[in-house]
Amino acid sequence: MRAIFDPRTQLLVVLVTSVAVFWADMDKVWMVTIFMAAYLLVQGVYAPVVKYLVLAALLIGLQELLNRDGSGAWSSLRFLTYLGLRFMPVMMGAGSLGRVPSSKLISALASLRLPRGLLISLAVCFRFMPVIRLEYEAIQVSAKLRGVSFTSPVNWLRPLRTYEYTIMPLLMRSLKISDELAASAAVKGIDDPGPKTSIHRIAFGLQDYLVLAAYACLLAAVF
Repeated sequence: MRAIFDPRTQLLVVLVTSVAVFWADMDKVWMVTIFMAAYLLVQGVYAPVVKYLVLAALLIGLQELLNRDGSGAWSSLRFLTYLGLRFMPVMMGAGSLGRVPSSKLISALASLRLPRGLLISLAVCFRFMPVIRLEYEAIQVSAKLRGVSFTSPVNWLRPLRTYEYTIMPLLMRSLKISDELAASAAVKGIDDPGPKTSIHRIAFGLQDYLVLAAYACLLAAVF
């Protein structure tokens, strides 16, 4: 049985993690990563957790090799591994938040009495990004069939052509999708100044208090 957390809990975890990973010592970041992995597992998210942990292990191994080298030749790559390990827990928390339906998330944020303009901006962002990702994947499939995908090394020598056939379609689709989302929001009454109702029940449960208490204990140990 998987745990279902309140969207406000998930948002708080992401925000706290975003600050904590940059204040914590580098040798303590792995503790936050392990906690975020457990946090995803109790929600029934399994395959992404394995990918994140494998990637984290590879980054740690690469960083150890670069640190042993001691020269400044790999300073840029060392900095990228540093950022990757720092951002890993944040991406894991964002992955959990990204699985929340946008209507449920907006209902939860509305209960916090946030400014209406901010709510509308968040609603558009959370709905827009997953759609753009799907559009990008579809464009890449089409580009691969035509041999113009930038994932192919042969096209790295022709950046302008690759940009024209892969990036430009995504930009054009983004404009069309933004218009469709705006029309959909207008039909659903986003401009109505009256109070909004929701089919989602927004309330903190025992699981929310437990995960927040466990996270607070972890941060106390980290710092």
